[in-house]
Amino acid sequence: MNTNALTRAYLVLGGLGAVSLIAYGIYKSSVPVGTVSASTPVAQPAPADVKVFGVMTAARFIARGQVITREDVATTSIAGGVPRGARTAIGDVVGKVATADIMPQQLLLDSTISADPAQAGLAALIPSGYRAISILTNDEIAVGQFVRPGDKVDIQLVLPDNVLSKQGAMGRPEADLSEARTVLQDVLVLTVGATLGDPTLTQEAAEKAAGAAGRRSEPARTISLAMTPDQIAKFALARSVGSFYLSLRGSDDLQLIDDNTAKLSDIRGPASPPSAPAPPQQRPIELIVGDKTQLIYPKTSGERR
Repeated sequence: MNTNALTRAYLVLGGLGAVSLIAYGIYKSSVPVGTVSASTPVAQPAPADVKVFGVMTAARFIARGQVITREDVATTSIAGGVPRGARTAIGDVVGKVATADIMPQQLLLDSTISADPAQAGLAALIPSGYRAISILTNDEIAVGQFVRPGDKVDIQLVLPDNVLSKQGAMGRPEADLSEARTVLQDVLVLTVGATLGDPTLTQEAAEKAAGAAGRRSEPARTISLAMTPDQIAKFALARSVGSFYLSLRGSDDLQLIDDNTAKLSDIRGPASPPSAPAPPQQRPIELIVGDKTQLIYPKTSGERR
């Protein structure tokens, strides 16, 4: 290709570029301004008469049974009305317990939080590594029904003589082998009664229902305790062979005692030493001489002759 042909090619390409620029300018000038601006969204201000409320939501995941803290709560603004059951003050939700799993940004509603920890269910009340076991009690066993959820108790076991002695009748010792001992200490009480709520309120409702039906209400006798698997095995065996009692611990009593087994001999006291046998009574000898009769008493050992 010679120099003249190359020059003509460059001129043609430059002319085409100039024509393109002129055509694009004519197109931009012919498009209406409203068409370009219509595709861009414009934020519209909220009407002046619409109220905005701050409602309490979860700032992070809250598990069922967890006590809600300030760090778990966030405030979310919504326009219009407050949803039913929602709370607008942080003091209305802090300290309460989640009765269901709550996801982040979910509203904290009355249906998912409660001031009563028992509303989360029994499983949420069991400490990690423990199990729940329920027992039937009466006033004597359960400290007159004064035991309440959250209390700590010790469990005493009474073993009768026939459990401890497996010997036959001929080889059986004369002393009674019955004994009592503390088998478990500092056991947490989870529930009292057949429900998870306040046992006093439950009993009051039961009495009202029984009165309306014309019958007498019996006190709640079921108590649920939190024990480790090892403690449950020990207690299950203990109550199958003997009788048990609960003793209520003080709220600040953390002391654990050593073995305090009591035997029947501890109650009776030491056996008194056997008394010396009474000396045998000596029979008098009747001596008859002629018409005279005389009784002669032989001397006992130790008397002077």
